[in-house]
Amino acid sequence: MNILLTKTDFKEYLLCPKNFWLSKKCPEEYIPGEYSLFLEKLIKEGYEIEAYAQKLFPGGVELSGEKEELVAQTAALLREKKTIFQASFVMPDGLFAKIDILHFNAETEKWDIYEVKASTEVKTDRKHNHLKDLAFQTVVCERAGVSVGKSSLVLVNKDYRRDGEIDPTKLLVVEDMTEKMEEEKGNVSREIDGALEILRKDDVSKKKCDCVYRSHGQWCDSFAFFNPEIPEYSVHHVVTGKKLHTLLDDGIYDVKDIPEDFELTEKQREKVVLQKLGDTIVDKAAVCETLSNLVFPIYFLDYETLAKPVPFLDGYKTNQNLVFQVSLHVLSEDGALEHFEYLAEEMGHATEELLRVMKKHIGPVGSVLVWYEAFEKTRNKELAELHPEYRDFLEDVNARVFDLMTVFKKNYLHPDFHGSTSIKKVLPVIAPEFSYKDLDVQNGTMAMSEWEKLMQGSSEADEKEAMRKNLLKYCERDTYAMVLIYQFLEKLCRG
Repeated sequence: MNILLTKTDFKEYLLCPKNFWLSKKCPEEYIPGEYSLFLEKLIKEGYEIEAYAQKLFPGGVELSGEKEELVAQTAALLREKKTIFQASFVMPDGLFAKIDILHFNAETEKWDIYEVKASTEVKTDRKHNHLKDLAFQTVVCERAGVSVGKSSLVLVNKDYRRDGEIDPTKLLVVEDMTEKMEEEKGNVSREIDGALEILRKDDVSKKKCDCVYRSHGQWCDSFAFFNPEIPEYSVHHVVTGKKLHTLLDDGIYDVKDIPEDFELTEKQREKVVLQKLGDTIVDKAAVCETLSNLVFPIYFLDYETLAKPVPFLDGYKTNQNLVFQVSLHVLSEDGALEHFEYLAEEMGHATEELLRVMKKHIGPVGSVLVWYEAFEKTRNKELAELHPEYRDFLEDVNARVFDLMTVFKKNYLHPDFHGSTSIKKVLPVIAPEFSYKDLDVQNGTMAMSEWEKLMQGSSEADEKEAMRKNLLKYCERDTYAMVLIYQFLEKLCRG
């Protein structure tokens, strides 16, 4: 069998068997989407944590090379009873696994498995189920004839705060999952056989995948391929569970087709009414009262951040956001608009310089507008802990924050927002000639990735300058979008 079933493939199978089949058997028709990018991120972060986890096992041997070499090296080290990093097994039916850490326990005369996760907790949701990951590795080892003892997860300590050189014994925690594996292995073994069985199929039905009965946040990357009859904004965005099943079984996909007497919550009914009306619902008085409470000059503020399981700098906790960029548009009462920005180009003093720039351009008077205040306010609280000399300034900024997004939660509703208050949903409706499509960096995830590359310093000078400009353009676009949205609302109140 030429196609192998890896742990990553198994994750895809559990999410949606048909999507998994398409990715493996018809790659020319498969378009990687959000979940594929999510898996790539997990894998990348996992490699970083693995390097520290390996230090918990001095004398371990890390394998490298092609698949055949890895399998041969594994067999040799198993005979020598040495700790193996990336022990590899291939079964005749195509089952393939690389074990993060395989350690021989001299007391039990068995091999203990350690699965490394860039997570602070054991996760069991559909998109990342650590127990199934560990069970997959355990089942493969046992099918390969390895006598497995303990099965454990190596996780990141959620309370770890960096103070100098990373100490793996403080950064990581080991959770013994052996008992849970006894419960999980049987189910996972059957699921593995199901995945291998679908891989042997030369064709599957292209009509509907299992995701059709799940809410839109649980869809696979190939949802549109298998379910072309489902509109972009569908009943999946309004209801879940039994209600969703009932509508779909009745052939109702479009929100506008939900019957008037169908049982809905008040919030769900509001979404349906908005789509059936097909027009804006505006509480103009509430919008104008909100705007009247804002104080000039108005500061439009946006941060870009990067969080990693291993803290970058002293004082930072696991997965704490490092603010590496700020964009600030300042609107005066006379209509004058200025823009200020900062992008960290070295790690060590990134936030110190950023705060200096902010304090220089944010005066003691004026409202500070953001989009989703919980994010910026939390970052400001964290920055105040890291830089107490700026505490008074940051607390004052937080006291003046107004979340522009709240207007679009209750006072300005439009059917084309599709139930979302994301700025990338609101902006095209408010200012259709203005978007993010012309940018090389188009969202926060891309911004994080670009800045991380910039910090790695491996790019040529021209490429680094292009990355820098792309990051600046993106963050500037976020705050300018808020300016346009504010001006739109202001015009509404004047009209």
